[in-house]
Amino acid sequence: MTMSLSMSIRSRRAGVLWLLATVTGGVAMNYVRGHVYVPGDATATAGAILADVLRFRFAIVGALLSQLAMLFLALELYRVFAPIERGLARVLLVSMAIAVALACANQLPNLLALLWLGPEPYLQVFPQAQRETLVLLLLRVQNGVGQGLLEIFWTPFYVAFGLLVLRTRALPRVLGVLLVLMGAGFAINILDKLLVPQWYPELFTQVAMGLGALGGLPTMLWLLVRGLAVPMPVMADRDAP
Repeated sequence: MTMSLSMSIRSRRAGVLWLLATVTGGVAMNYVRGHVYVPGDATATAGAILADVLRFRFAIVGALLSQLAMLFLALELYRVFAPIERGLARVLLVSMAIAVALACANQLPNLLALLWLGPEPYLQVFPQAQRETLVLLLLRVQNGVGQGLLEIFWTPFYVAFGLLVLRTRALPRVLGVLLVLMGAGFAINILDKLLVPQWYPELFTQVAMGLGALGGLPTMLWLLVRGLAVPMPVMADRDAP
């Protein structure tokens, strides 16, 4: 028996899902980090939330929609790659499922901040400064440790995705290399934050973001324009002597 490869699956759904996740998640994160969360300033952080509560709620919803899109992206990739490389496909799916669960849980601090700043009478027994300080702490957890925990599982997802690309040539091999580097960048950044947080944290964050853009953007664009072309193994009888 010999194995022949036929390019039989083409799907742009993965690109659409990835784009949806990037837009909704990016807008939500940029709003919270750029307009709401003010490190070290509890009053300004609480004031930014109260100034536009509806927009803050939209940011929470956007973040959750982003995770839903990422889960369906992982399911789409698993459906395509599992018949060829089941082991790596399982790593890809499980790691993203865990990351999505952690990311959804990571929105709890934002929801608690809204509750803590609410007008309910029973909350008025707490001094305003105390309430604002707790809100700052909640958002610090959400944007710090919480975000770092879920990014741990981005590493096996993108490394597995890159290796699948390299082994199946569903996408250009250079994209597979960039995806592996993308996963490695997240791993190095998280290790720096956990082991030596005082050692150039902003530099490692920028490196991880740069590698993420270098691997993620061209891959997403390729999926949108060309889709996945997966080599499917086909069994054929060996020629008779």
